[in-house]
Amino acid sequence: MTDEALDHAYSPSRFARDVEATLARQAAAGQALATRLCPLELVDGDDPAARLDLFVPEGAGPWPLMAFIHGGYWQELDHTATDFLAERYLARGMAFASLGYGLAPATSIEVMVGQCARGLEMALVALDERGGAGPVTLGGHSAGAQLACRVAAAGGVRVDALLLVSGVYDLTPLVDTYVNAPLGLDRARARSLSPLFDDLSALPPARVAIAEHDTPAFRRQGADFVTALRAAGREAALVDLPGCDHFDILDHL
Repeated sequence: MTDEALDHAYSPSRFARDVEATLARQAAAGQALATRLCPLELVDGDDPAARLDLFVPEGAGPWPLMAFIHGGYWQELDHTATDFLAERYLARGMAFASLGYGLAPATSIEVMVGQCARGLEMALVALDERGGAGPVTLGGHSAGAQLACRVAAAGGVRVDALLLVSGVYDLTPLVDTYVNAPLGLDRARARSLSPLFDDLSALPPARVAIAEHDTPAFRRQGADFVTALRAAGREAALVDLPGCDHFDILDHL
C-alpha cells in the first residue's frame, strides 16, 4: 500500500492548473518547431526511446549547448516533450539537444542515466563535426533533474553548468507512493539514486528552479538541494518563479 499523504505531496498534477492543456501546448509547439527546422535525429543503440533531437543555430560554430532531459517520473513522455525549448536557445546562438531515455518499468533509472550521458556525448560529437561545441549546460525537469545530476556527477562527459527545474533530489519518499509501482525501488536503492546524498563537491555551478505552485514537497526538495550544494562548497542559486506550476514552469525559464 502507498501512503496517501505522500501520494498527495508528490502529485504535481493536483497542484497545477491544467496539466493536459500545458503538455499538449508544449508538444504542439515543439512539433511545429521540429517540422520547420528539421533537427538532427540521433539514436543510442537499440532502444528507440534513447534518442535526441539536436537543433543547431545558423552561422559558424562553435556553439554553446543546452542539453535538456524531460520529466515524467521516469515513466512517461519522451524527448520531444522539450523540443519547444529549443527556440529560445537558438535565438541566443546556442545549440539545443532534447535528450530521451527508456522508461520504467522496462528500463531502470541506472540505465536511464547511462543513456542520457551517451546522448549528451553524441550531441557533442555531432557539434564538433559541424563547427565545435562551446560551454555545455545540462538541464532537467522533475525526474530529468535527478538524471542530469547523476550524469554530471559521473564525470564521463563534459558538463559546465546545471539547470535543474522542479526536481526530485531525494527519492526515498517516493518508495511509499504510487510513483514507485513501475520503479520497484527499495529504500536503500532510492537513497543510492538520490543526488541529495551524493558527493556534491565535484558538481558544476547549478541554477535550481522551483515554481510557486509546485507541491510543497517539490519546493522543499529544491531548497534542500541548494543548501546541500552550498554546504559542499558549490555555486548554487535558487530561483523561485512566481505564478507558475510544476508543468508550465518550463514556459518561464
